[in-house]
Order: sequence, then structure tokens, then C-alpha cells
Amino acid sequence: MTNHQTNQKTKRTNRLRAAVLGAVLFLTACGAEEAGDVTVIGATSGPYSDQLNEGVQEALEGTRTIRVVEFNDYIQPNRSLVEGSIDANVFQHGLFLANYTNETDEPLVGVFSVPTAPIGLYSKRHDALTDVSRGHRIALPNDPVNLARSLRQIASYGWATFDETVPPEAWTERDVVDNPHDLVFDTLDAATLPRTLDDVDFAFINGNYALASGLTFDEAVALEETPDDYLIQFTVAEEDASSDWVEDVRRAYASRAFYDYTRNETPGYVIPDWLKEAWHDYD
Repeated sequence: MTNHQTNQKTKRTNRLRAAVLGAVLFLTACGAEEAGDVTVIGATSGPYSDQLNEGVQEALEGTRTIRVVEFNDYIQPNRSLVEGSIDANVFQHGLFLANYTNETDEPLVGVFSVPTAPIGLYSKRHDALTDVSRGHRIALPNDPVNLARSLRQIASYGWATFDETVPPEAWTERDVVDNPHDLVFDTLDAATLPRTLDDVDFAFINGNYALASGLTFDEAVALEETPDDYLIQFTVAEEDASSDWVEDVRRAYASRAFYDYTRNETPGYVIPDWLKEAWHDYD
């Protein structure tokens, strides 16, 4: 077993502790809300809620309390932010957010990016990209942005080619122009993709859902080299973008405590450039 796999198994054990911590933070928050120093942040279950509960909260100790609300889909976090039941969310990359705001005209903004778990190609049947064969079934996220993201990976593997008149960030399975392996594309809710591995040849699984399901990066057939557009954003209402509490949280992410947490607990995550610069003296 690699050190990384050991870390991931430890993370799964620690989630129970995180749940207990979350309950404690909730009780603390109830007593502190009148003082205005409680920040409610939504995150998908797994790595991003863990970052907040285990890394950011420690770095904020003595200055601000956060209460983390966990979600299991990609719809409710933005809806809850718009409705005002949470102050911020951590689950979506820049292109997903841009697609959401274009469709809804809601004033949400990503104020900084956070260490990001890369999307990966996983399989229980195959060990290498060269194992692809005629008729193989490929499961992909069904939201437009992550679907296109996965299809771009397929193009980079040489498994298929796509209509050059369509921007790659807008590709769907209908834009395939050459499919030499006659691959079958199954588009499904991103949260369900880990459960498809018994039934398909390969599945593209977002990093948060892969880790939350017990998969490790070491088990991926291939991992994306994540560009800036796909880094997860700390997202708030536009009117809050310059708030003191946002700056408090940003400083917590940039702190030595969060640096140590990231290096020790989440190896393999993609680190944004701004954090690399902030952490320069810690390396």
C-alpha cells in the first residue's frame, strides 16, 4: 500500500470525526451568530468539506467560526447560496460557475481557487489507456461543463475526434465525428459515477466524488492535468466579494496551518498559482 493510499484510508476514517466536529461547530455557531463571526459554507461531501472542517477551521481558530453544510449534488449549493441559506460554497470550477451564471443571471463570483482534486478515468476492468477496445462503454458526467471536460480527455487519448467547428468546452457526445472503437457513451449524474464501475469499462469521475467513494488517485487509469479553468472556486454572492469575512477565509487557505494540512492529508491535489506563491516560504 502506498503512502497516498494510506492517507486516503485515514481520510475515510476521519470523516466520522469530521461529522462530530461539524456538530460541535453547529452548537458553537448557534451561540456566536449574534456576534456576526459565523460563516456558513456549503461544500460537496468529501475533500472540499474535509478541507474546510479539518484545515481551514484550524487556521481560523480564534478569529472566526465556520459551519459546513454538506451537499451531495451540483445543484443545491448554488441554489442555497442564491437563497441566502449559506454564505459561500466550495464545489464548482470556474467554467461550471460561468455556465451557471450565464444560464441564471445570478450574481455569484469565484473569489479565489482552492486545492483541487483532479477528474480521473477509473476502471475495475482495465489498467491502461491502451486497453480500450471496440464497443467499450464509457460513463461520463451529464452536466454540460464536466461532460465536455471528459470528452476533451477522450480526444487527448486519441479515442475519438470531435467537430472542430464546435468549441471544445461545449462538446457533447453528439459532436463525435470519428469513433474508431465504436465507444458507447453513457452520461449520468456525476455523484453516481463511482457506482457504475461494475457495469462499464471506464468512468470519468470528478475528484471529490472519487475520493468520497473510497477511490484513490493511485487507482486512476489516467488523471487530468487540470488547467486553471477547472480549479475549484470559493464562490460567494457578488456583493460579498470584498467582505472582511471572505478575506479572513482567504488568509486561512494561505496560512501555514492549511499548507501543512494540504501537504500531509491531500497529496496529489492541484495547487492554484496564488497559493503556490503564498506558500513559497513554507516549502
